[in-house]
Amino acid sequence: MEIQILNSNDKEKFKPVIGDRTTELVSRLKNKLDEDELNSLLSETSDILSHCTNPNLDESQSTTNLVFGYVQSGKTMSFTTLSAMANDNGFKIIVYFAGTKTNLLTQTTKRLKKDLINNGANSKYYKSFENPTLKDVQQITNALQLSTKPTILITVLKHHKYINNLTEIFNSNQIKAILKNNGVLIIDDEADQASLNGFAYKNSKSEEWEDDDYTTTYSSILKLKSSIPNHSYIQYTATPQGPLLISMLDLLSPKYHTVLTPGKKYTGGKTFFVDHTELVLTIPENEVFNSKKNKLENCPKTLIEALQIHLMNVALVVKIWQKEHFLSMMVHADKDQDASETFHGWITDLIQMWTEQITSEENDFAKIDLVNSFKKIYPEVIKFYNPSEDKIPSFEEMLPHLQDVIFDTNIELIISRTKKQGSDKEIDWNGYSSHILVGAEMLNRGFTVENLAVTYMPRYSVSKSTADTIQQRCRFFGYKLNYLKSCRVYLPEDTILEYTEYVQHEEEMRQWLKEKSSIEEVEQLLLITPKLNATRKNILTANTVNTKLKGWRKMNAFQNIEENKVFVENFIKNQSFTNEKDYGTPDRNHLYVKLTIQTVIEFLSNFKFSNMPDAARKQATIRYLKYLANKEKSPLQYAYIIQMAYAGDARERAFDENTERLKELHSGRSGTATSNPYPGDSHIKFEDSICIQIHKVKLKSESMKWNGKEAYTLAIYYPKDFAVDYVANEN
Repeated sequence: MEIQILNSNDKEKFKPVIGDRTTELVSRLKNKLDEDELNSLLSETSDILSHCTNPNLDESQSTTNLVFGYVQSGKTMSFTTLSAMANDNGFKIIVYFAGTKTNLLTQTTKRLKKDLINNGANSKYYKSFENPTLKDVQQITNALQLSTKPTILITVLKHHKYINNLTEIFNSNQIKAILKNNGVLIIDDEADQASLNGFAYKNSKSEEWEDDDYTTTYSSILKLKSSIPNHSYIQYTATPQGPLLISMLDLLSPKYHTVLTPGKKYTGGKTFFVDHTELVLTIPENEVFNSKKNKLENCPKTLIEALQIHLMNVALVVKIWQKEHFLSMMVHADKDQDASETFHGWITDLIQMWTEQITSEENDFAKIDLVNSFKKIYPEVIKFYNPSEDKIPSFEEMLPHLQDVIFDTNIELIISRTKKQGSDKEIDWNGYSSHILVGAEMLNRGFTVENLAVTYMPRYSVSKSTADTIQQRCRFFGYKLNYLKSCRVYLPEDTILEYTEYVQHEEEMRQWLKEKSSIEEVEQLLLITPKLNATRKNILTANTVNTKLKGWRKMNAFQNIEENKVFVENFIKNQSFTNEKDYGTPDRNHLYVKLTIQTVIEFLSNFKFSNMPDAARKQATIRYLKYLANKEKSPLQYAYIIQMAYAGDARERAFDENTERLKELHSGRSGTATSNPYPGDSHIKFEDSICIQIHKVKLKSESMKWNGKEAYTLAIYYPKDFAVDYVANEN
């Protein structure tokens, strides 16, 4: 049985237009992209925005979508164009989660100001705020009321402190009064970092999702989403690997996805590890660095070779051929900052020594040895250039330029130990012809090393790296076709094998994502494909099913009350319910309907939860239903939805405003002495399939904010026999 997720809101599907702001931005991109690339950019941006909420529809609505792009392939250009198109279509505010480190926040803010505000030329159309607090509410409110109707651009660090500040802003009376139900776009760059729950493995062992731990950043994002009535949450990532993809499907729960097409000059994993493996060089085992297992005492020979290749690359590509204004080299030794300082020291000493030697007399032995050592490496530098296509100078013709390059080399230590060297460091890229950057974690995600040609990464891993870890370090991917023949990547042998496996899996996942119209179909493949059996066990563990998907589970859907009310009442109108049994009073009489698995999954997909335990349960239930529907033997064909107390008023329930949970959802047994006793809500179920009860409740609370509110919530029953069968099969 094929599972399909239908969009129940097709009649309201948002159709974005390309307006003045998008047109103006694209006109400035014509010097970077050809016509085909511009058309792809506009088409994919329209696709992303078309699956967002309608920013001008005056009602509560939300959605979460995924955007996949290769590492260093132009995701920032994509969400910049998305921002311009969002402006054209009426989005009032755009929030950017711009990384976990200050240098990434600064990089994103500057890029947006440069590309969107165009260094002030478009200031009447955009207003920018970085890490705002409640002190900025008045200024934001004023900006929203300007006659030019600018879009507010808010960049924040992906950290609970700054995201919580933003939630306070959206909850302020001033912003609520101005914003109302107008559209807000939330763009999460590198969405698989920090946004996702860091306690997933630990949580798989607890008996209830309510008992689970959640990272503070994770919690703050869900609170922010709950504070904005009409929002679209867009997750940008370069990590489509199975388990990581599934992690992203958990609480942040995307409904749609777009796969970005890289530009024609993009050189990524396939370039280096499939098509041009000759550009990847092996660091011998005795030169592989590890702060505990193999702490090198002397500068490794391959590092000296890599430095020489870099300097001669600059002489050729920048000084002689003038193909680029500068080239860079990156050295990523180990996550330990002491290691970065050690490698930085070796490189600084070498450049200083070469500076002195290169200016010595011609008959100086040190200079003669230095020149000979460079001459010995020069064949490697020009190895892949074609004499018929490239005017290759002799070593002697190149040598005078090499001297200038050595003098004009900028060496940077990029670590977080000090602000000067780390998070606040800005590189003057155009100020030098040669850059050498040394660091580790600060050079990972999101950090762009401009014109990177030579990468030296001797990092030794005791255990096999995760796909996520590998992806983080792919700074040597990017737009390098103009100087690809000068690129070199130095890696340990084991790391080369890991990258090769990574690329193969990445290509397979991207193909799936391109072929499938919904993210649920991709997840379906992950659940049922035999060779990804381990992935299935990661995303729906036997322990999870046995402890959390068995018996009754009562949920608390009180963060999206209006949105759920509209959805549930429309859903109920379109179903043909059957009376369960007459228990004599409206609050005890219930209706049920037997529906296909497809319809039940659609119902759960559209019912919104913004508290972490229930959002996790919802996603696990959808996976469980898919698994049960695709079993080879006796696949599940249907499930039940039960409308509780269908003819009566909303049933009053005590509500704890601090936890935002009901004290008890189910009514108990009553009338046991009569001829028609009520068995209690927990007995309103069937044993042959999963049952979902819809409860309409009236909250009873000491809080004026909550008291008297009416809302829909759910209770789900999982037959115990299903869990027993699942555990037996998976084990």
